Amino acid sequence: MTGFPFGQMKSIGEAVAAIGSPAFPATLRQLCLGVYGFDSLFVSVFSEDQPPLQLYSDLDPEATRRTVGPYLGFAYLLDPFYGLFRSDPGDRVVSLDECAPDDFRTSEYYRMFYAETGLLDEVVMLVGSTRGTAIALSLGQRHEGCRVAPDARAHLDALLPVISELCRKHWPQPASSAGHGEPAADIVFDRLSRMRVSTRESEVIRLMLKGHSTKSIARILGNSPETVKVHRKRIYSKLGIASQGELFSLLLGGASG
Repeated sequence: MTGFPFGQMKSIGEAVAAIGSPAFPATLRQLCLGVYGFDSLFVSVFSEDQPPLQLYSDLDPEATRRTVGPYLGFAYLLDPFYGLFRSDPGDRVVSLDECAPDDFRTSEYYRMFYAETGLLDEVVMLVGSTRGTAIALSLGQRHEGCRVAPDARAHLDALLPVISELCRKHWPQPASSAGHGEPAADIVFDRLSRMRVSTRESEVIRLMLKGHSTKSIARILGNSPETVKVHRKRIYSKLGIASQGELFSLLLGGASG
């Protein structure tokens, strides 16, 4: 761990000492944010077949009301970090720009869960846990005054093995208390089968909502951009909508209830 700031060694020791106690999440927060310089931490469990489960949050009640409930209920399906977990649940540090689709910052998801809630940037530490799950530590920047040192990412990468073992020791079975209701993926995307859209149009809808541009969708599906534009027009016409915001509300808005 060459180059690691020795001032954080105390925080590591405090986190080790707090394993198994209610104080652990707060010491973990101090350790992670002390290294990277962001100002919020949200810890959840990603699962292959169940919605995420919150383990810790330092968000205020208003931010929690506006974002956490809808996110855990249905919107995680569009989260690029959750999508990355589904493709590879191994340990890693990844920034929003490294995993988000090319048009993500113009998507309805970004507007709802970033722009309107003051979340300016995000870095996530994924910690592989029990079979089919991972602990996700979301480090968020919510104030312009945050200062991230040039070597902060390298230090966070170096800290990953330590953080991973700490989390696995403190949360050995993190998904054991998760609910076993019907997963939102089944509830939400099964709605597509009841809509008058084709299989290809359903694929286009999924990619649109995740923040892919027309060119990106065309590349993924092996179509031309012009063909994708035709699909989009047909989707809007069939569903009687005129914007991605209306599409988001139609398909996902009712899932939280």
